[in-house]
Amino acid sequence: MSARDGFHNICPAQKKPIKNEEKMSAKILLGAFAAVLLAACSSQGPTWNAYRVSMPNGQQAYRVDCHGLFEGQDACFSQAKEICGKKQMQPFEQVAPLGDDQNPRDVRILTFQCATPPQPAQPVVAKPAPIPAPVVVPAAPPKRITLDSDANFDTDKSTLKAEAREKLDVLVEAANGTTFRAITINGYTDSTGSVEHNQDLSERRAQSVAKYLRDHGLRAEKFNVHGYGESSPVASNATAAGRAKNRRVDITLE
Repeated sequence: MSARDGFHNICPAQKKPIKNEEKMSAKILLGAFAAVLLAACSSQGPTWNAYRVSMPNGQQAYRVDCHGLFEGQDACFSQAKEICGKKQMQPFEQVAPLGDDQNPRDVRILTFQCATPPQPAQPVVAKPAPIPAPVVVPAAPPKRITLDSDANFDTDKSTLKAEAREKLDVLVEAANGTTFRAITINGYTDSTGSVEHNQDLSERRAQSVAKYLRDHGLRAEKFNVHGYGESSPVASNATAAGRAKNRRVDITLE
């Protein structure tokens, strides 16, 4: 309603002429009325009503009705965000004036929920792959060992001493079930005594070693067992130290 319309409603037109004093009074009255009318309109600021709404699923929702004369397009949205505070406002029903397609946010009735802002996804920390247990590779058996006759046999005997049996046990364990192509066992003596006696003693000592290895699980396609007596010395038989080195049993694995 304009000030002129208001004035005509209040002061209908007169048929008789209006004097200058009356014209001046009418202008003053018109200005005062227009000022009162504008003051009355501007006092109607944004108004809204808020309601708590119970949803069928039991969740809590809210509704805001915005009905002021000079509401802005975002009035309902602004009030809804204020109600939600730090939570995220999620609208699910909006009512706008009919034919207000150009102002999609000129919403007069807004139903919404306040949701907790989604938390950032925690980074997935990949678990380190388990460290495989170290594979214990059994030590390869020695290709050749020598049994000192003085330490491993009694004098002029072919019976194995405890020290000799311990050495042979280590050899069997290191083989770890391996089947060898051939195991050669050769017995030797020094030059003391007759050739026949030394030959027999070297053979008996070689056989004693071969039997112990077979009985305790050392496997081979064949065992070659020989006695060579006093032949093939590795040191001089002229000295005691040399003769001790010549009294031996050699074991070769193939």
